[in-house]
Amino acid sequence: MGGKLTNVYIFIILFSMFPIIDFLNGLFISSEISLPVGIFYRIFCFFYLVVGILYAGFEKNLYTLVTVFFIFTILLILFLQTVVLQNSMAIMSKDIEVFIKFFLWAMIAYFIYQRRKDFFKINYDSIFIAISAFFTLGLLIPYVLGLGNQTYENSDAGYKGFFFATNDTTIALMISATFTGWAFIKALVAKKQLRSTSLAALYLGNLICLIILGTQTGILYGILLTVGILINYLISQKTIMLSSRLITFAVAVVVLIVLVVVGKDFIVSAVSGTYNRIIYFYRLYNGDLVRLLTSSRSDFLQAGFQEFVSQNNSFMIPVIGFGFEYRTIHFGRMGLIEMDFFDGLFAFGFLGVIVTTAIILYFFILSFRKGNRNIYSIAYFVLLFYSFSAGHVMFSALSSTLLGLVCGGLILSREKRLVKHNILQEKQRKRLCKH
Repeated sequence: MGGKLTNVYIFIILFSMFPIIDFLNGLFISSEISLPVGIFYRIFCFFYLVVGILYAGFEKNLYTLVTVFFIFTILLILFLQTVVLQNSMAIMSKDIEVFIKFFLWAMIAYFIYQRRKDFFKINYDSIFIAISAFFTLGLLIPYVLGLGNQTYENSDAGYKGFFFATNDTTIALMISATFTGWAFIKALVAKKQLRSTSLAALYLGNLICLIILGTQTGILYGILLTVGILINYLISQKTIMLSSRLITFAVAVVVLIVLVVVGKDFIVSAVSGTYNRIIYFYRLYNGDLVRLLTSSRSDFLQAGFQEFVSQNNSFMIPVIGFGFEYRTIHFGRMGLIEMDFFDGLFAFGFLGVIVTTAIILYFFILSFRKGNRNIYSIAYFVLLFYSFSAGHVMFSALSSTLLGLVCGGLILSREKRLVKHNILQEKQRKRLCKH
């Protein structure tokens, strides 16, 4: 039993430290040091998951079938693309790198599923609080020291420190804020003063990071999330006395006023670059809101779709797609849409989209099933929405890791519910036997 828990603790440490790895990777790149720690780390994680999954074995059920069929079909598509497009080993190797990232989330979830009984014995939610702390410190410390990089190249809009992937960092902070805010409410309701204070500070750090990162989606989500958390505490928490709710509301209003008054210069300087950038592109696009809101993705989508359905293509292309590197080489910027659904369609074809949709729907149904709706359901929906609209979730190692951990949380939530249900049924059976 001790060995099994050790394996779980290794998993928790390994997959909660990825913000540190991405920070170091960005630091080395900025310093022009050729040390690909990010690649080494992800390769190690991938083989750790492969060995762990094979060692634990496969259970005969629908979830195993969906997961195995998903991975097997995508690998088959990779082989067919190599034959149909006559790809070189260099192109195939580049695609394999992306495929590994794409498999990562499904493998993380299945690894957790195989050891679900062992994960019950630890506080699984703590992994998201650790990730939240690492991201927040990794962004704020360089910001205070005046180090790092701007969010947008050749612009003073936003700040991303040493986290090079802007969209990935945005969704990571959005998910971090979601779990931190949820944990804060739980601690507040449980009247754990020290924990609620530390979580409140961390949540404030999450919001500051979203502001200085300067992306439209991140700032808007931070506002909506904060309003949602406040409403949840004031209205939905039935165990809280009315006086406590009124005091909390008053404190929240006072804190907000103080933050606006004291930090107005900081807020203005952090947001002004993003505002100026939005105005610049609004004028550049002649007021075209679709192009503005999609950051020109609508243009890339149109051009990418034309390449996908071109009559010059093999009849197999709509079925299996182009892959990734082939599109980059032949279509340039139009080869990357930055919307995961369409990037998946052009990369894997309709066959790949079907098997990917199957496993996504499995978790979607799981997340919104009665009795299983919780913070993981919200996080899963946010990740799916961001994946469709802004991309960089399915095909990014950072975001794919987060998605896998959230799906793992959905699985554990379901299993805990089933265990409670079985215990309740057993108690009812014993009562009936006594009578």
